[in-house]
Amino acid sequence: MKYKLDIIIPVYNEDKIILDLLSNLDRNISFSFRILICYDYENDTTLNKILNSNLNLKNILFVKNKSSGPNNAILTGIEKSQADILLVYMVDDLINLSLINNMIGLIDSGYDLIIPSRFVDGGKFIGANLFKKIITILGFISIHNIAGIPYKDCTNAFKMFKTNILNEFKLNSNIGFTYALELTIKSHYKKKKIVEIPSQWIEIEGRKSKFKILNWLPHYLYWFFYAILLNMKIIKL
Repeated sequence: MKYKLDIIIPVYNEDKIILDLLSNLDRNISFSFRILICYDYENDTTLNKILNSNLNLKNILFVKNKSSGPNNAILTGIEKSQADILLVYMVDDLINLSLINNMIGLIDSGYDLIIPSRFVDGGKFIGANLFKKIITILGFISIHNIAGIPYKDCTNAFKMFKTNILNEFKLNSNIGFTYALELTIKSHYKKKKIVEIPSQWIEIEGRKSKFKILNWLPHYLYWFFYAILLNMKIIKL
């Protein structure tokens, strides 16, 4: 069976929250979809939690990461996908589930890439520590105003896009969630039809963040300067 939508979920020992997400996906999505659980190692506690649950596993595919880390897990999931539409979704996000049907509707209406945005009217970015908030906001301002990318939340890993846009360029990023920035930059310069919609991001109290700002920052800066060079026509895509 070919599904309309493949949902790529990178995981790392998410046994405490994975079943809530999977059951809520079933309740919220009105289209045929498959879930790709993308993991780093065989003993990841997420896998046993799913396998020992009462969930119907027929539309769940376990995908072993070819390398390690969330970005590579996402890229491995993209390689394994077979649907016409891809969604990258975070395992701890129970807030934005109601957006998914609308996002699919936008894809069906002709858009190539949907960017759920924390920084457009109606979007929310709540509860992050001050350092993470400053870095994130400075990042979106710089990418938008200096690098010339006309979207406000390019770095948000939560993205939906048509699979066929990847026939026109390759994703080369491999650290953090930099795929999202690279995808947005390259889609923009390939003149793909892109729209931002408001979304929410709320820090979960007591949950340790896996976002390694200092380690990943140089890799985000690489794509920031890549966008500047494209904007200045010094390089070509």
